Amino acid sequence: MTLTGQVVPVADLAGRDVESMFALYARLYARVSERDFLRDLDEKHWVLLLREGAGGAIRGFTTILLLDTHVGGEPLRVIFSGDTGIDPAYWGGQALVKAWARFMGALLARDRRRRMFWFLISKGYRTYLYLPLFFHEFYPRADTPAPPFERDLIATLGALKYPGHFDPATGVIQFAESHGHLQPVLADTPAHRREHPHVRFFLERNPGFARGDELVCVAEISPDNMRGLARRMLLEGTETLEVAS
Repeated sequence: MTLTGQVVPVADLAGRDVESMFALYARLYARVSERDFLRDLDEKHWVLLLREGAGGAIRGFTTILLLDTHVGGEPLRVIFSGDTGIDPAYWGGQALVKAWARFMGALLARDRRRRMFWFLISKGYRTYLYLPLFFHEFYPRADTPAPPFERDLIATLGALKYPGHFDPATGVIQFAESHGHLQPVLADTPAHRREHPHVRFFLERNPGFARGDELVCVAEISPDNMRGLARRMLLEGTETLEVAS
């Protein structure tokens, strides 16, 4: 069945929706608690829900937080992606990307004076691969070092969101004890995938991903920097969507 994506304010979530989200999350990640999940959800502004048709069962979600910051004296808007989960039966689909990029377009249209960046933390190569699939420039990456601005942005965001746990030398967030890591069957990386340059880079930069370490990544959200489907949906969102507060 085709999934339908919808972004809703966290305050508008029904209790049964939150229960479904956590049940899915707990199937994908080990060492997670409902208390921590709810605490993470409470700080977010919106949730993108993937359902089986309108009003159907939740098969995926990602939480969204809008931050304001400055780097090098430039005021920026930053989109932070928090807890995320998609039923493996629907991996490879485009519903998440379509709905997310449309919503980013709507946010972009609200304030065109400031650049907007995606702040992605990745504890799995599948998440990291969203970057080369849908962005021209993103960091960190295999083929070139991060420019000074992006390097400072990574350091600023890592320290802002994860003080005491982010290491600016490695760009990795590491906790003394796991705050949630992929179930072992999902963390396994097949040999043929390890040969992919982006996958190999991710594994080298975040060797502790299987125990929950997170690699901090950034990419500018703009039509010039986005590619393919994501760019088309971004442009559509700038013209057609309104943001629910």
